[in-house]
Amino acid sequence: MDSDPASRTPALARLLEDTELDRLRQDALRRVAPAIQHEVNNALMVLASNLELLGRSAPEGPPRRQLDRATEAMRRLDQAMRGFLDAARRMAGEPAAIAPSIAVAQALPLLRIALGPRFGFELEPDEGIWPAALDRARLDLALLALVHDAAARMAPGARITARGENRPPGSVALLLDLPEGARPQGEAAQLLAEAAAGGRIERTAEGLALIWPRAAAAG
Repeated sequence: MDSDPASRTPALARLLEDTELDRLRQDALRRVAPAIQHEVNNALMVLASNLELLGRSAPEGPPRRQLDRATEAMRRLDQAMRGFLDAARRMAGEPAAIAPSIAVAQALPLLRIALGPRFGFELEPDEGIWPAALDRARLDLALLALVHDAAARMAPGARITARGENRPPGSVALLLDLPEGARPQGEAAQLLAEAAAGGRIERTAEGLALIWPRAAAAG
């Protein structure tokens, strides 16, 4: 086999076309995400323990308020990094049995960051929502596309609301209440339809419903 690097250049150029380069890049980031998460967890543990020690002796007034702000900032950082790294590790085409509302809860820090401070994304509390076989990577991507698209068109202060709903006898839904300007268009609409693969997507008076069959019970 010819080992001359110059002889491999055309093949390498074809391999590293933009789409292939993006795929390789995402795969590399996905593989390194667990190590990054381990490092972040260790750093946050050190921060948390030191802030706790400082809290035992911090007097009331400005020192206490500064410590509280630092603790809150650490909590937000923890949520953002966990959400980002968890999403980075997922691969499309690998369904997982999970309640849609739980999937949204895990992505919520990313969705709020993507929307920006002028808007809101709320998840209504619920209990007992059935699991469905969800392609988490596609759902994350669809929701991120939705909020990016909506942020360009919603009025300041607008809020998107999500909630889970069981639909007997055997379907589970993710309901999205979308204010004016937030209804998905173009690529965002297509990605949401793909996220509902295996089920269906419906328009509602308030926005959209992504509906999947209830996942079969394990065993």
